[in-house]
Amino acid sequence: MDLNETTKEVLNRHPWELSRTKCVLNRFARYLGNTDKMAVYANIGAGDLYFDRALLKRYAKHRIYAVDIAYKNLESGDGRIHKYHFFEEITQKSIDYAIMMDSLEYMERDAAYVKKVSRKIKSGGYFFFTLPAFPILFSDYDINIKNLRRYDRKSFAAILKEIPELEIIEEYYFYTSLFLIRFVQKLLHIPIDPEHKFTANWGYGEDAWITRLLTACLNLDFSINKTLGKLGIYFPGLSMIAICRKK
Repeated sequence: MDLNETTKEVLNRHPWELSRTKCVLNRFARYLGNTDKMAVYANIGAGDLYFDRALLKRYAKHRIYAVDIAYKNLESGDGRIHKYHFFEEITQKSIDYAIMMDSLEYMERDAAYVKKVSRKIKSGGYFFFTLPAFPILFSDYDINIKNLRRYDRKSFAAILKEIPELEIIEEYYFYTSLFLIRFVQKLLHIPIDPEHKFTANWGYGEDAWITRLLTACLNLDFSINKTLGKLGIYFPGLSMIAICRKK
């Protein structure tokens, strides 16, 4: 959970977050290698560490440097997670993987930030991104959570042109269903989250039928877009995933 989206403890995870965590982690797993081998990550914009803890359940020997300027304290409660306010505070000389999940949009100079992080990734390592997609969807919701921009494949490719050591291995949009809902809201000037509840106030538990149903629908949405992306077909989506390899 992005710390900009909540001011209190999260009791129930939103179907969007449950689906994104499962689907994105499954996709990253293709590139993460042997679960018995030690690896080091930097997760920029790690938020409340929900994704990081899900990752570490699968990879017992991995270690994460979690970076988020919004941390009120740097205690993680897990010896394999080390929290920092700024990426520059990490003293590790090189990392195996970098992760930016819905955090690049907060950086004033996004290309320069990606370049800075990429310098620490070892040759052959990976840089994983999820991004809010389509500038046409930019709304008061983005302003409320302090997003500076949304991305599409063209704007992300422009960033990578400035960083020749990174190459895109795969990318596609996902959550077409949510794109359509957000597009209609924007088109009809319907307020998006006018009470500033964000996704942190989902009212149903993970085992509730409505949570399970919506999560399954989003999982299917992700899977369809992943398959189409392999064929070079890119349906619009609320979000975008990009996986880059350092040469």
